[in-house]
Amino acid sequence: MTVYAFFPGCAYQSAAGYRESVDALNARLDIQLQELDDWNCCGATAAFSLDEPDGLALCGRLFALAQKEGFSRIVTVCNACYTTLLKARKRMEKDPQKLAAVAHTLADQGLELADSLPDVRHYLDVLVADVSDVLEKAAADNGDTAGAVAVYYGCQYTRPWISGPDAQRPRMLERLFTKIGIHAVDHSAGTLCCGASHAVPYADACGPMIRRIVREIRNKGGGIITTICPMCQFNLDAGQTDRQTDPLPVTYFTQIIGLALGIAPKDLGLNKLLIPLRTEKKKAS
Repeated sequence: MTVYAFFPGCAYQSAAGYRESVDALNARLDIQLQELDDWNCCGATAAFSLDEPDGLALCGRLFALAQKEGFSRIVTVCNACYTTLLKARKRMEKDPQKLAAVAHTLADQGLELADSLPDVRHYLDVLVADVSDVLEKAAADNGDTAGAVAVYYGCQYTRPWISGPDAQRPRMLERLFTKIGIHAVDHSAGTLCCGASHAVPYADACGPMIRRIVREIRNKGGGIITTICPMCQFNLDAGQTDRQTDPLPVTYFTQIIGLALGIAPKDLGLNKLLIPLRTEKKKAS
């Protein structure tokens, strides 16, 4: 069993089936996500704008907790958490004075922050880089899911801290879907912003952003949207209920992969979606 330090983030517990589907995949793939003891909010994307030292300290504490438990990597399931931890890591690595200041702050709490900060990984990267061959084998006998799936990464997963060939237009999840027999739709809305935390207080401004994403996916033949972030899932799911006559269900990528592995919909938390996903497969005639 492979064990990873896990930072769930503040939205994970209430996300629509995210925890259930991640737990189901972990059990099937022999992965253990060891939740950091006494974890705190990372500050999301707002903390650095308001107070960079506090923002760095919030992330630094998470790094220190991981180091205390003997981990050199932290896995998260949230785009905001992912980009925030990456940002903090890069800024402290680039500026030793900032790292020293955070270490001094944490020392007052009895925590030690070593110079070698943990790597930050999204759970998607774990599935793609570490267990994709296992996934392919596990999905071989289960066939396709409920329809054509359109991947929505959101705007924070790749910008601005991630690097590599997929930095501008990520395709790693589409490649994984193809590998395990899921039909992934090609479209151009994969990294458009859905409004993030503004979608509720500024619904009138963010509504057109959500509609643009859904319209592009529908026009390209997508019947299901799947995302990798709690905020994105909520915005696209809730953002269609009052505005679309034919809304598209919005799932987590872990739920779609779970279906491909033959895991029961109820064990993937699919009953928690606002827009239902029909998972019945057509019987052979």
